Amino acid sequence: MQKCLLLFITSLFLSLPVQAKIGLKVSLIYKKGIGKGFFLSTEQHSIEQVDEREQVLIQMKNGIKTELSAYYIQSVKEYGPSGFVRVKGEIYNQNGKMIKTLNTPNLDIYLGETKTISHQEHNEEEIDLVITPVSL
Repeated sequence: MQKCLLLFITSLFLSLPVQAKIGLKVSLIYKKGIGKGFFLSTEQHSIEQVDEREQVLIQMKNGIKTELSAYYIQSVKEYGPSGFVRVKGEIYNQNGKMIKTLNTPNLDIYLGETKTISHQEHNEEEIDLVITPVSL
């Protein structure tokens, strides 16, 4: 009787869909005065849990912000759970104007790998978005 109950409980847990949560280590970096040989840097760092049904917002005090979502994609070269994450979103400047989209081309990042997306304005200001996806 106990073996049957144990087998039933084990099969119940194995039949539940399991999906690892995605965490994004995000750094938003604003550099000013680049063309003058020196610069002032402001940084915002965050670790966010995300999925494709929601967007997370990371915003600096000066108004620069990014909205991000992420989900796992299956790799053709791998068997089993995917290690690739597709990140979507936008980067906005201090005035709220979208300056960069991460949707085209696709931003696919392997778990633990770091990608940096940069945008330079007026040759004196630069906004960097550094993303590292992790499994939670």
